[in-house]
Amino acid sequence: MNLITQNPYRVAGILSNTTARELQKQKIKIRAYTKVGKEIKSDFDFQILGNIDRTEDSVNKAFANIEQNQNKVNHALFWFSDDLGLQHLIAGNDEKALEIWEKVTTGKDVNSKNFCAFNNLGTYKLLSKNKLDIKKGIDAKIKLIESAYFETF
Repeated sequence: MNLITQNPYRVAGILSNTTARELQKQKIKIRAYTKVGKEIKSDFDFQILGNIDRTEDSVNKAFANIEQNQNKVNHALFWFSDDLGLQHLIAGNDEKALEIWEKVTTGKDVNSKNFCAFNNLGTYKLLSKNKLDIKKGIDAKIKLIESAYFETF
């Protein structure tokens, strides 16, 4: 699913809830690396998504997409935000990340403490080849979008 595997936030090597200051810092760093053809790795490359090829053009396009307000939310909706489960995903422990996300979302309404978990669970499940998992991913995204906390997201 290109919305996730080629997501501008992934290409930029940042999370969807990165601060403006962190975004600018990463932009300077990654552009410098790609300009000289040096490969840069990010904790958020997530090898479960396959390899990522960062070129000067793809990096410039990614930051342009992130910085445009109309695209920002669309791309953020199909990328990960920082929460406890994400730290386990970064460490390569997908099962623990899923366990945490499912524990704080299953049978619960979206609230100020779990809206990132709904987003992360939805994004992860949309990557599955299993139709039931994909449906769970869509359900999590819809629940987030329809909640009062979507504006916070």
